[in-house]
Amino acid sequence: MKNKLFPLISILTLIILFGTAATCNMCGINFTTDTTATSTTESDSSESVVESTEETTGDTATEESAEETISEGSEDNGLVNFSELVAVFAMANDPGDKLITFYSDADDSGLKEINGAIGEDGKFYTIEYDKKQASNDQDSFRVVADNFNNMEGYLYNATGENLVPDNTYYLCKSEVINKEDLLTTISTGTEVLDSQTNTQIEDIKGRSVQEGWIITKYNGDTQILIVVFEPEGDNMLMSIVLKKDSNLKFIDYPATFKNYSAWRVDDGGEIDPKLFSILFTAQTTEGLLIAVSWKGAEGHSIFFLLEKTDSLERLSIDASRYTSAG
Repeated sequence: MKNKLFPLISILTLIILFGTAATCNMCGINFTTDTTATSTTESDSSESVVESTEETTGDTATEESAEETISEGSEDNGLVNFSELVAVFAMANDPGDKLITFYSDADDSGLKEINGAIGEDGKFYTIEYDKKQASNDQDSFRVVADNFNNMEGYLYNATGENLVPDNTYYLCKSEVINKEDLLTTISTGTEVLDSQTNTQIEDIKGRSVQEGWIITKYNGDTQILIVVFEPEGDNMLMSIVLKKDSNLKFIDYPATFKNYSAWRVDDGGEIDPKLFSILFTAQTTEGLLIAVSWKGAEGHSIFFLLEKTDSLERLSIDASRYTSAG
């Protein structure tokens, strides 16, 4: 009897196993041997890798698309491309309804397209081209408001608010710099530097600070400083400093005291912070752009500084405004 039951039990067992396998296969589950399991696992792994790569590629494409959008947005947001800047400087008449250029690197067509003037503390004015003015025999060659009608230059009209008479202005197209690009000035003057900043500067430069001032403050704890170091014999040193939070970037102006002059003619080897003014500071594609006006006994020196990784760099955009009466 046992011998007859054993084959029957074996047959029933096989039927149950095949039935279970068939049912599992219908549910998507694979029964495999060890050998085929290894092969299948590697195949599944490969499919997983391909799927992961495709997902990564998709993410990368999305990131690249986002970067392009950000890049396009940056251009739309008006970051100044400093390579498009051209040196064009002008002076306002009295009562301040007109400007005349005293220095320009632009051609006639470029000058006619200018529609913006930026004055001290980053104030933006809308202007329009008028005409070219020739000099006359009354021209004193001084770039002052009293000589406005006698000097040669290109004339512009202020179309809105009047300008400050006799002040210096940087002229541009609003497509290159507009008021949204300019940092907001919150204060100007000659605030004496605190001892902590003095110590930080001395540690960086390895030289004692004689005097230092904050001449302009902007939103976001950004400041422009003037720092004078202790002389070493006849060797003098002054720096213009950009301070952003606790980060300091310098451009140095070494000088030798001789014939009662150091940095400027007849300055007596001294720096007066009141002779410095910042026309404007703007965000550019590389860093902050700072337009500086520095008065001296014979006139104004106007120049642009560009923020770099660890310093300030002077650009070739500059001009001199002769004002001396002597």
